[in-house]
Amino acid sequence: MTLLSNTFAIFLIATLTVYYLCPKRFQWICLLVANTVFYAFSGIGNLAFIAGSSIITFFSASIISNINIKLKSKKSEVSKDEYKKLGKQALNKKRLVLLGMLALNIGVLIYLKYWRVLVGSKTLLLPLGISYYTLQAISYFMDVYNEKIEKESNFAKFFLFISFFPQLIMGPINRYDIQGSQLKTEHKFDLENIKHGVMLILYGALKKYLIANMLYSRIGSILDTYNANFPGCVILFGILMYAIYQYADFSGGIDMFLGVAELFGIKMQPNFKQPYFSTSIANFWQRWHISLGQWMKDYVFYPLTLTSSMYNLSKWCNTHLGRHFARVVPASIANIIVFMLVGVWHGPELHFFVWGLYNGLLIAMSDLLKPVFEKINTLLHINTKSKAWHVFRILRTFILVNIGWYFDRIVNVPQSFIYLKNTFVNFGNPKVLLSKVYMREILGKISNFESQIICILIGCIILLIVSLLKENKIDVYASIQKKNIAFRWAAYYIPLILVILSFTFSAGDTGFMYAQY
Repeated sequence: MTLLSNTFAIFLIATLTVYYLCPKRFQWICLLVANTVFYAFSGIGNLAFIAGSSIITFFSASIISNINIKLKSKKSEVSKDEYKKLGKQALNKKRLVLLGMLALNIGVLIYLKYWRVLVGSKTLLLPLGISYYTLQAISYFMDVYNEKIEKESNFAKFFLFISFFPQLIMGPINRYDIQGSQLKTEHKFDLENIKHGVMLILYGALKKYLIANMLYSRIGSILDTYNANFPGCVILFGILMYAIYQYADFSGGIDMFLGVAELFGIKMQPNFKQPYFSTSIANFWQRWHISLGQWMKDYVFYPLTLTSSMYNLSKWCNTHLGRHFARVVPASIANIIVFMLVGVWHGPELHFFVWGLYNGLLIAMSDLLKPVFEKINTLLHINTKSKAWHVFRILRTFILVNIGWYFDRIVNVPQSFIYLKNTFVNFGNPKVLLSKVYMREILGKISNFESQIICILIGCIILLIVSLLKENKIDVYASIQKKNIAFRWAAYYIPLILVILSFTFSAGDTGFMYAQY
C-alpha cells in the first residue's frame, strides 16, 4: 500500500483509533498486529523473510546473553587465571554465534539483492525493507554482544521493534536502546504529537510530490539518453535537478514516516540535518542518511580501526612517517572500505561501487592532506573563521557532492566519465537553457509547462527557507505555534493545497527512490 493511498489512510486511521482506545497495556500488541498486516500487503513470502531474520537474531542474541551471564557468575568462584581461560572460551563461543548470525542474515540479503546480478537473473524480488531491517537486526545483536544493552526476553516485543511499519520502506535504521523502550511504553493521546506529526507528513509530502515527483521524468530525459556530444551545461542542469530530486524524495519520505510514527507518540531517529549546508564531505555524511552513517561508523569503521593489523600499521607509520600519518592512515583505509560498502549497500551495480569509492577517497585525502591545507591557508592569510570562508567551504562541498552524483545517477560508468568531462571541457552556451523551445525539447513536450516550473520553484523556495531556519537552530514548528491562528492554519493548508495541485501535473506516484535499496 502506498503512503497516500486510500488503503493506507484507512489502515492508519483504524490503527490509531484502536491504539488510543484500547487499554494502554495492549498498545504494543496493536502496533505489532498493524506491522504484520502492513508487511503482509507486500506479500506473505516477504513476511516470512522478516520473521526469519528476527527469529535468527533474537535467539542468537539470547545465546550471547546467556554466555555473558554464565561467565560473570563464575568470576567470584574461580581464580583470575581460570577466569581468563573461561573468558577466552566464552569469546570463542560468542564469535561462532556471531559468524552464524551474520552468515544467515547477510547471506539471505546477498542472495536476494546481489545474486540476481552475478548470475544475470532478474527474477528475484527484494522483500520490502530488507536492507534496512537486516542492519537494524545486526545492530541489536552487536549491542547485546558488546553488553551495551540487555537482551529482549519477549520475542513478540523484539519483532515489534524490527517490523515497526513506518521504518520498513526506507528507514531510518533505528537502535534498540533508543526506540525499543518507546515501542513498549504506554502512550497517552497528545494533540501536540498529532499536530506535529501531521505537519511533518505535509512538509514531507510537499518535498516528495511537489518537487521530487515533478522532477523525476525531467532528469531521465537528460541523463538516461547517451549522447557523447551533449553540452556540459545541459548535463550539469540534469545533475543539479537530480541533487534536488534525490534530497526531496528521500528526506520527504523520511519526514512523512517520522510524522506517522509521531502520531503514535514515537520518535524515530532523524536522518537528515541540512546536508547541502555541509562544509566538507565528511560533514555531509554526518548530515545525510545519518542512521546509515552512524551504523557504519559503529559496526564497521571502529571495529576495523581497532584490529591488530591497523594497530601495527599505525605503529609503522608513526616510526617512518610521523604522528599525523600514524593517526590518519588507518582511519583513511577504514573510511575507504566503509564507503565502498555503502556503495554496494545501495546496489550491486558498478556505478554504486565507484560512487562509494569516490566519497571514501575524498574523505581519506582530506584527512591525509590536512596539514598541507592548513599551511596553504596560513600562507594565503585566509581567515578560516570568517563567514566568507564558511560559504566557500559550503560551495566547495556542494560541488564535490554533485560530482559524486554523476556516478550515483548515471548507471553506465564510462558514460558518467564522458559526461563529467563534457561538464568541464565542453560546457556549451548556458543561454540555451533559458530558451523555452529548448527547455521543452530536453524536458519533453509537457502541457502546463510554465505552471509546473512555478510549482517546483515554490516548493524549492519553501524547502530553502525551512532549511535556512533549521541551520540557524530555529525550531520551525515551535515558531509556527507562537504565531496567530491565521498563520498557523496557513502553515498546514498551504502545503496541503500545493501537494493536491501537484497531482494535477504529476504523471503519477514514482515511489520512493530509497525504497528500492
